[in-house]
Amino acid sequence: MKSLLIVGLFLFSTLILLSQNQPDSIEVKKGFGTAFRQQGKNLKPRQLLDITRVNAEAYQEMKIAKNKFDIGYVLEFAGAFLVGYGTAPFGGKANPTLAVSGLGLVLVAIPFHIAFTKHAKRGVVIYNSWIKTNRNC
Repeated sequence: MKSLLIVGLFLFSTLILLSQNQPDSIEVKKGFGTAFRQQGKNLKPRQLLDITRVNAEAYQEMKIAKNKFDIGYVLEFAGAFLVGYGTAPFGGKANPTLAVSGLGLVLVAIPFHIAFTKHAKRGVVIYNSWIKTNRNC
């Protein structure tokens, strides 16, 4: 009976800890790249845009960031394709012009990814400060 009471108290205390609200703020994790996380889950640019929709200023920054991300992604994908095709991975004749052109596109995509990170961070700061002020009301 005593052990049942101890187990019951343990489960009750665990349930209380799990039921507490997790913050709605967005974390910025820096590592090899920059990751945006909310409640322990990585967020994609589209999710960042959807989350910040509640604040006009943060949403504007995220729209700019998402636009930069999309342009950079298209350039990077096209460049990687040209590099791969130009190096003839399946035994065809290599075309160095295509490979160099692809490398150029990949390099052009880098500033777009940097701009995405800059605008997304700015949008996250605006959103998080907005969350803090609205939570205290």
